[in-house]
This record gives sequence, structure tokens and C-alpha cells, in this order.
Amino acid sequence: MSLPPSAAPRRFAHYLWLCLGALCVVTAAFVLYVWSEKRIDRANLQRYAARKLVNELRHSSDDLTRMARTYVVTGEPQYRLHYQEIIDIRDGVRPHPQGYDNVYWDLVLDAGQPPRPSEPAISLLDLMARAGFSPGELALLARSKSASDQLAATEIVALNMRDGAHGDARVIAAATAMLYDDAYHRAKASIMRPIADVNDSVDRRTGQQVESTVKEAALARGLFVLFALILVAVTWRAKRKLDTALGCSVDQLQAAMGRLGRGDFGTPLAVPARSADSVWSWLSAMQKSLARLDAERAAALERTLRVSGLYSALSQCNQAIVRSRSEAELFARIVDGVVDHGGMTMAWIGIIDPQRREVRSAAAAGAGIEYLGQLVLPLDSGQPQDGSPIGLAYSGGEPHWCQDFQAAPETGSWHEQGACYGWRASAAIPLRRRGEIIGFFVLCADTTHAFDNEVQALLLEMTLDIEFALKNFDREAEREQANERIQYLAHHDALTGLPNRAQLQEHTRHALALARRNRSSLALLMLDLDHFKDINDSLGHSVGDLLLCELSQRLRQCLREDDMVARLGGDEFIFVLEQVEAADAAAVARKLIDMIGQPYSIGVHDLKVSASIGIALYPADGADLETLLQSADAAMYQVKRTGRHDYRFFTLAMQHRAARHLQMVNALRYALEREQMQVVYQPQISLATGRIVGAEALLRWTTPELGGAVTPAEFIPAAEESGLILPIGAWVLRQAVRQARAWIDAGLPPVAMAVNLSAMQFRNTELPELIAQILEEEGLPPSYLELELTEGVAAHDPQGAIAIMNQLHERGVRMSIDDFGTGYSSLSHLKKFKVYKLKIDQSFVRDISTDAEDKAIVSAIINMARSLGLKTIAEGVETAEQLSFLREQHCDEMQGYYFSKPVPEAEFRQLLSKPRD
Repeated sequence: MSLPPSAAPRRFAHYLWLCLGALCVVTAAFVLYVWSEKRIDRANLQRYAARKLVNELRHSSDDLTRMARTYVVTGEPQYRLHYQEIIDIRDGVRPHPQGYDNVYWDLVLDAGQPPRPSEPAISLLDLMARAGFSPGELALLARSKSASDQLAATEIVALNMRDGAHGDARVIAAATAMLYDDAYHRAKASIMRPIADVNDSVDRRTGQQVESTVKEAALARGLFVLFALILVAVTWRAKRKLDTALGCSVDQLQAAMGRLGRGDFGTPLAVPARSADSVWSWLSAMQKSLARLDAERAAALERTLRVSGLYSALSQCNQAIVRSRSEAELFARIVDGVVDHGGMTMAWIGIIDPQRREVRSAAAAGAGIEYLGQLVLPLDSGQPQDGSPIGLAYSGGEPHWCQDFQAAPETGSWHEQGACYGWRASAAIPLRRRGEIIGFFVLCADTTHAFDNEVQALLLEMTLDIEFALKNFDREAEREQANERIQYLAHHDALTGLPNRAQLQEHTRHALALARRNRSSLALLMLDLDHFKDINDSLGHSVGDLLLCELSQRLRQCLREDDMVARLGGDEFIFVLEQVEAADAAAVARKLIDMIGQPYSIGVHDLKVSASIGIALYPADGADLETLLQSADAAMYQVKRTGRHDYRFFTLAMQHRAARHLQMVNALRYALEREQMQVVYQPQISLATGRIVGAEALLRWTTPELGGAVTPAEFIPAAEESGLILPIGAWVLRQAVRQARAWIDAGLPPVAMAVNLSAMQFRNTELPELIAQILEEEGLPPSYLELELTEGVAAHDPQGAIAIMNQLHERGVRMSIDDFGTGYSSLSHLKKFKVYKLKIDQSFVRDISTDAEDKAIVSAIINMARSLGLKTIAEGVETAEQLSFLREQHCDEMQGYYFSKPVPEAEFRQLLSKPRD
């Protein structure tokens, strides 16, 4: 609807702008008036602040006089202290007291302490300079302050005389006279005269400002009144124009709009001829248009009620999805909502039984649901029901809409029931889960053609919501299963199903609390399989996992109901036995060892394993789980060291040994940078010539943290376990190579430098490159370096050992087998090793002069080496008898205390320089 243009509204708008302009001018005049009044207030405040500062100068001078005179008469120290504080505050050394107004020491508290400062320290003259005084006034104030300072000098002289009087009345009288004589009063007057002049000047200056500002305020007030009268006149004129533009009174317009707002469009609005172009005429035209629209709306209301009911049912369906906790509850809420809010006569949901291929009612509401109680619809082909709405929907996989229930042939079996219950139209919509039809949503209406396009769209949307809810139920079920699985895995080992570390900690904490409360004992056993890694390496981890699972079943059978066995990882298990003594724990350990030793049938493999067990008792070996685990672990590793397949209780000696081991590992980490390690050299002698042909580099370590020297037999295993043997071994190798090069450069006879390699060093694939780099950097020919390997190292991984030996041999480095005869010997492997020398262990050499078996062993080693084209060297030679036997057997070389013990480089140099026969 368009409204015609009118001149009256335009004239009203003109006057409205005039009103707004007048209002702006009135506002500006009022602001000017308020600003003038504030200027008067600021001028008065400035006069007050100026007089306050001037009075402060006068009061401070008076207070100084009062404090000086009081101190001279009484001698009380507090008055002299107050005197100095007044000077400090006035000169800006101290801040002004909080709450200060006109005086200083009237504000002193009863306890004799000045109030808390309220602002930073600033001198009185600086405050006056900031207060807006004129230059002349500031000059007068400065002169008064200078006179006060001069008078203060006189007062200080009097104060000092009082300090030195020591009770002499004449001195006190003289000091008092200084503060009361004519000179003092003249000086006092020279302070007050400038102050009085400043007060007069401030009063005149500020008075003139106030007088000028008062005139400006009066002018602003007059302008404000004038423009306010103009605004009233313009507003009255605008009101007259507004009445003309409206065409009626404001009350009439409000009443008419109220009737239109309430939907009363039947009463027409009478428009006078003079108001043809007014708002009243526009409102009348709008009333006629709204009356026409209201008639059209009434006609469409009946059509939309049915759709709105289905929208309400859809809303109820969404609420049911949110609130339902099961499928049955969801189905019941949906059919109730469709019947109660959607205007359907009957609704039901049928679910397909996947075993019998039948549709049975899961939820129903409305007229005729008692008929559904015994209804079963088979879905097998060849049945009459295959032509029913549900059968057609199932076979076609699409919704089936029956707009005339009584006339449709597919509903013939239910015409009688339909007529009884008022079914005039029906719909069968498939319900899907994961893409497959699992049921049907069936609806019946009491009018034909009830399922038009809009209704069908709403019902399909409702069906999608139901399928979404079913999917959510599936997700919730999966989530609950996942949560249960997570909770299970959080407290159980995934492989064996035994409790894990978290559940072990919780159970042990509870068991220890009970043991403390009942003052009973508790045993913690740590079990570790022996050589379990060999099973994983040789047969595969799958066989190892199956073995652990079967072992776990056996372990459960060995325990009481209140006991616990947990798997910490790998092949390590923890047992917590409550209310047991040492004998009971030992019996359980023996039972476990016997049970574990029984054969296992894993697939095609028949296996036998053994275990080592460490036992810790509460409270003797620890009061918490961590301590008990450490104790049991120490006991278990003691079993590992002494042969395995046994159990052992924790002892203090193990604790001390573990503590020393930890201290040793920590000290080893800093041994090289603290230069605590030293390489010594033991000569190797040729039995044929008696000359030094080689030197074995041996590592020595001295540290104050462990009480001095530490034997290699102790710190070398610790370095291997901690992995520190790699940097330490590389350092020893470099030191030995550098020393051999130094001897050659010094012109000494060249000798072979023998360096021991640990198992970890030898298994390092970068060993050949490291040795080549050190030899190149130090400039030593490879032929002068000999690497000593234990036969156990070489035999542990023969193929890997052969590969590394071949690389070293290609680089010209010689190798020997150390401690030959003490480990696993394989002649088939030995002949493939690129070695040129066998070192006979000193355990065989020690008793060769008296023990026939040792003689036979040494002779066999020498003969075997000779037959393989290898040299032999005997270590640990200490007597002439041992040396004589070795010569008889044609041993090539020897080393031992008979010739020399390991010595530092300087002593070895002397041995190398000494001529030998």
C-alpha cells in the first residue's frame, strides 16, 4: 500500500527542525552558563589553596619557634626532633603528613609518631610554584622563606647551646634570651610582612577574577532564558502543525492504532474532508487492507492447522530424541506425539525380527491399537501380506502413501477395522539402521488425502530424526563399550588381562594401610623370566606373547583370593601377598618356580622356561610400594647374578650394593670431564727375545666420592650397564693410540698397543669408522693397534662379529681373543675370525707349576693356536716356574708381575728405553 505525498507533513518537519535547532542553542547557552559558574568555583578554590600554602609558611615558622623555645626550656628531645621534622617537611626532605590542613604538629598522634605520608616529598616553595602564584607573589614568598631560614639558624644556635648546657642555668637562660630578644622579634617580623603582602595580592587578584566571571555568568544566564522562551514558541507552533499532519488528536490516533494492534479490522475509520492528506487518512487505508488480509488468513487457517500440528509433533519427536534413554522409550514418545499433537488417528512402529522375518509392534498409540496386539506380518515372499502397505514399502524400499484407505486394494484386509476406527488414509515409511530396513513407521489419518506434499516432507523429516536417534543409540552403546574397555585397560594389562601398574599401586596402597592398621606383615615378590628375550628373538614375539598369556593363567592359580599378581611389562610380574611371613613367602616363591618350570605347548613348540624371584617384606624392607619394588628388584637381580632359577630375600647388603652402584654410575658420568681416569700400560714380552713387543692399555679410576681407587672389575660392569662404556672406551682408545704415536715420535722401539673392547663397544656398528678416524687423526699406522675381544663377545653374534672383524682387518687393525678358554668356545667360528693371537687367561696360568689339569689346558691351547697359525700370549705370569713352563710349551709372549705391573706412561717409557738382553 502506497501513501500519497502531503504538504502538511513537510511543513511539520520544517518546524520540527526549527525546534531541534532552538533546543541546541538553549543547550549551548546552558553549558556556557554552567562553565561560567565553574570558573567562579575554580577562582575561589585557587584563592583558598593559595592562602592555605601562605598560611602553611606562617604556621611552620610559628611551630619552629614554639618547638625551639619549648626545647630550650624543657630539654625534652622530642621537641628538637619535631623541630627538625618541621624543617624537613617544609624543605621537601620528608612528605607532608596525611590529613594536613593548616598546622603541622597538632596532628601528631598520642604515641608521638607523625601520621602516615599521603604523597611524595616536595618542598613548600615548589608547592607554591605549582599553585599559580604570580612572579611577584613568588618573590615575596621566597623572601619570607629566606628570612625564616635565617631565623632558623638563630634557633639552631640556641638549640645547640641547650644541648651543651648540661644543666647550667646560665647557659639555658642565655639560649632562652636569644629566642626572646628584639633581634629575634625583628627577624620574625621580616617573615610575616611578606606573607601579609602576598595574602593581600592574592585576594585582589582572585577577587578581580571572580568579579569578571560573575558578569560572564550573568550574561550566559540571560541568553539561556531568552533562547528558552524562543524554544517554547517554536514548540507550540510545531504542535499546531503536528495536529494538522495527523488529521486527528493524538488520543484518537492511539486508540485507532490500539484497535488495529488487537486485530479489530471490522470498524471503519471515518475521515473528514479536511484530513484527506493526513496520517488519519493513511491509517484508514491501512485498516481496509488489513481487513482484506484478515479474511484471506482465516481462509488459510483451516488448511494450515493440520500442518502446524505435524510441526508440533516434529518438535515432540525432537524432544523425545533428546530425553529418551532407550529405543522403547523413544518409540513410545514418538507415537504419542504424532497422535496427540499431529492430528493422526493412530500411529505405530513395527520392528522386523531378523530371525523369523516378521514385523511386530514395538509401540502404538491412538484408535485401534488393541488390534495390533496380536498382529504379526511375515515378510517372506508368497504371503498375501506382501501386497500390503508395509510389504510394498519393504519391497520398494520407499514410503508408501495410501490417500484413500477404504478404496485402496492393498488395504483390503483392513477395510473393516479401518471403518470401525476411522482410518481414511495411511502411510508406511521404512526405518533404516546402517542402511538396512529394520522396521516401519505406520500412520493413519481420519481424512482422505491427508498426506499432501508438505505433510509427506514433515513425516520423512521425522523419520530421518528417528533414524538419527537410532544411530545415536548405537553410538552411545559403542561409547559405553569403549569406556568399559578404556576403564579395563586403565587397570589391566592388554595382553594377559592381569592388573597393571595403576591397579597394583591402588591395591598395594590399600593392603599397606590394612597392614599398618592391623600390624601385620606383607610380602612383595618380583618375578622375571630367565632368557625370555631369546624366545622372542628366535621364535618371534607372537610365540612370546602366547607364552606370557599361558603363564599368566598359571600364576593366577597359585594365589589366594586376596592376593594379587600384576604385570609391569615385558616378562616382569609383581605379587602382593597379604598377611604372610617370610616362610610363607618362600613357600609361594618355590611353588611359583616349580609351576613355571613345567613344559609349555605353544603351537608347534614345546618350551621350558625358568624364573628368578626377589622377595621384599613389609615393614622390614620398605613402608611403601616404591621402596618395596626397589628392594624386591635388588633381590631379584642378585638371583640373576648368581645363576638364575631361584628366589632370594632382600638384605641390607643388597641395598648397600645397589646404593654404591647408583653412586658409581653417577660418578662415572663426570669422571672424564673431572680428569679422574688414567690409562696405565703393562708390557708384553716376547719369550724368544725377552724384549717388549707390546703394551696393554688398562684403565684406572680414582674418585673421592667412592673413597679413592675403584677396581676395573667393579666399575667396568657399571659402565656397561649404564651405557657409559661407549664414551669411556672411545676415550681410552684415543689415549692409547695417541701414546703409541708419541713413543714412536720419541724414537723408542715401536710396540703394538693392545686395547680391550667391551661387548657393547664391539656390537656398535660404527666401531670400524670410529677406529679408522682415531688412527687417522692421531697418525698411528693400523698395524700398531691390537684390539682384544673376549671369546664370549665374539661368540654371542658370530656373523656380526665376523662382519666387524673383516672391516677392521681390511683397515689393517690386528685383533686377539682375550681370556681364551673361560667362555663359550667354537672352533668352527674361531677359524673364521680374523684374529692373530689367543690370550691365555691367568686363571689357567696361576697354578700351571703345580696343577696337572692347568698344565694340560695351557698346553692344549698353545698347540691348538699353533695348528691354526695363531700366536699365544699368557697373562698373569708371576713366577720363574710359570715362565719356564711356558717356554717349554713354546708360548710366544707373556705379561705379568714377573716382568712388570701396569705402570704410568713415564715408567713404561723407562722400561721401553732400557736395553734388554
